Amino acid sequence: MPGPLDGVRILDLSAVVSGPLTAALLADQGAEVVKVERVGRGDIQRNVGSARNGFSGMFHVLNRGKRSIAVDLGAARGVEIVRRLAARSDAVIQNFRPGVLERLGLGYEDLRRVNERLIYLSITGFGANGPNAGRRAYDPIIQAYAGVAWVQGRRRDRPQQVGQLILDKLTATTGCQAVTAALFARERTGVGQHIALSMLDTAIAFLWADTASDDILLGDDIDRRPAVGAAGHLARYVDGWGCTMTLTQDEFAGLCRALGLEEVLEDPRFGTLEARMKHREAWADLLRTRAAEAMGRLTLDEAEARFEKEQVPFGRVHSLADLPEDPQVIANEILVESEHPLAGRLREARPAPVFAKTPARPGGPAPTVGEHSREILREIGLGPEIDALYADGVVS
Repeated sequence: MPGPLDGVRILDLSAVVSGPLTAALLADQGAEVVKVERVGRGDIQRNVGSARNGFSGMFHVLNRGKRSIAVDLGAARGVEIVRRLAARSDAVIQNFRPGVLERLGLGYEDLRRVNERLIYLSITGFGANGPNAGRRAYDPIIQAYAGVAWVQGRRRDRPQQVGQLILDKLTATTGCQAVTAALFARERTGVGQHIALSMLDTAIAFLWADTASDDILLGDDIDRRPAVGAAGHLARYVDGWGCTMTLTQDEFAGLCRALGLEEVLEDPRFGTLEARMKHREAWADLLRTRAAEAMGRLTLDEAEARFEKEQVPFGRVHSLADLPEDPQVIANEILVESEHPLAGRLREARPAPVFAKTPARPGGPAPTVGEHSREILREIGLGPEIDALYADGVVS
């Protein structure tokens, strides 16, 4: 069955992570995606991560399900090719620094003239305007600037980066949702639009739901409490690590019983959720001391049995290598295997949403540079001149 975005055409002018992943998520849901790459070298992300036969596994995940055309955007004929592609597309995704595509004649206003229904997503690091708009930005830079590193290291007395490209990925999921929302709006109005999305805005919006809770209420008459953070408690057990978290009073009481700390229930600082919120630091200290000692005497199996009996949320700490053999992961069928023509056997995660009527699935193999150039050029009406474009280095 076709995916929910079957028939939607996406023109991907982006590179590296945030833009390509946005387009890949749309491809997973059935969109037809054409990726425009640099002549010869292609997307710089092709050279990042573990590879087989020169093909990066990371590049595959970021670009699966796409077709590739390699175009010299510095050539007038190359720009014209992209304009023709935009004329037949529903959406364009680009993550050049502000002003670059406008100077090439490929900005939103330029492409709107050839396609008034076009959705045009511009992804930037800091934003399209302001003092930092023109600065280079990568995920760790925005983590630092937006406060993510400060939040992550709040309990360590020094900033700490999240050990993954979290903002690239969050920007991609936000961008995917924004494009589909704009497509839905277009179905009602018939009008396309420009979407501006920055990694900085994505990061701040993401933080504000919980970690910025002390900054939401303004004024002086506020009942100040310790900042909300990740409330889970990681602890070492005899044979590994596990995580508990209690929110309700029943869960809290169950944790105390499971660890033989029933007397804690009599402490007025911890007797209710409101009291524990007010005395969060004292509760955290107790978890780091007496609770941790009790947990350290249990195996993971013993702990899991006790917590399950008391209905206390508990999870073992898995490595990524553990996941393919985990019974729940197997039941969810989230990891799938496929064969790539160059990279060989692959294991990757399917799209997380499970659609009952229009299933999403991992797109086909990520393309080599310019793998589909000739067929795409034919589709936009070019014929005898294709060989000349190759000969002149306009395409490859």
